[in-house]
Amino acid sequence: MKRGDIAPIYCFSGERFLVDTAVAAVRAAVLAEAGAAAAFNHDTFELKESGVGSAVGTARTLPMMAKRRLVVGKSIDEVKAADLEPLVAYIDDPNPSTCLLLIADKVDVRLKAFSAMRKRGYLYVFAALRDNALAGWLRTEAKNRGIDIKPDAANTLAMLAGPDLGRLAQALEQLAIYVGRERAIAVDDVEDLVAETREHAVFELTKAIGMGDVPRALALCANMLRNREPPLKIQFMLVRQVRQIWRAKELAASGASRGDIASAVGINPYFLDDVLVPAKRMSRAALERALESLYQADLLVKTSRVEPELQLSRLVQALAEAR
Repeated sequence: MKRGDIAPIYCFSGERFLVDTAVAAVRAAVLAEAGAAAAFNHDTFELKESGVGSAVGTARTLPMMAKRRLVVGKSIDEVKAADLEPLVAYIDDPNPSTCLLLIADKVDVRLKAFSAMRKRGYLYVFAALRDNALAGWLRTEAKNRGIDIKPDAANTLAMLAGPDLGRLAQALEQLAIYVGRERAIAVDDVEDLVAETREHAVFELTKAIGMGDVPRALALCANMLRNREPPLKIQFMLVRQVRQIWRAKELAASGASRGDIASAVGINPYFLDDVLVPAKRMSRAALERALESLYQADLLVKTSRVEPELQLSRLVQALAEAR
């Protein structure tokens, strides 16, 4: 792209931070060519609402006073297979003066449209990093940003704030501001910052529960307990999170926009997918069972001699197994 070698179609899916980075690179490359006419050659479509045909029709339009037009289509994975036919035809004969950029959370390569894009080299799937690769990614990201972080500090940050790369990058930037550029970020700095980022750990815990990932859910729970989070507080945060997921599920089903959902649920729009992803995965019955389990666990902690930490671990395992 830096050389001006821009494909007529890109389809990005997978890890959100990596997708966003790639989208920004394409947008910058295409619109830099357009110069002052960039505003006339940049169109964005919510494909679930507008349909693929509108985006494809715009993609066939010649750019205005520029070399290339950028057409962005969001949520291509939420379009029904039968409605992808206009895209299938366009893939066979794309407009060379348009860059059609399609964005998805996850694609099904069994569908004809995605299979055709993969065959022609238009499909890019950014896989989430494994936990053991996060610290290395952090060190590389820090170097690219001119930030010095010690290896043990990178390991600690990866353990506390991972695996969301966007959140890791944000925490890294916050640490750089907190520490300054005069010295390297140390473990103590990361632990000091944990007090501000600890509340977001429940998002990761709930996400792991919603995905049925028992090992990760237990590891996250144990990590929160190691950081001296009271078990009752964790249970309270889980209750609040389940309620937020339930509310987000109802709003999404009613067709509410992302902005309206974030406002109604009461969370930062940046973290909206932390409730929308489990909202898609968890049925209403599963959410009802989760709230009932949380209620029973609260009673047990307050009325029995079972260690609160042990009861919380049992609760997290049961929730993840019964997602």
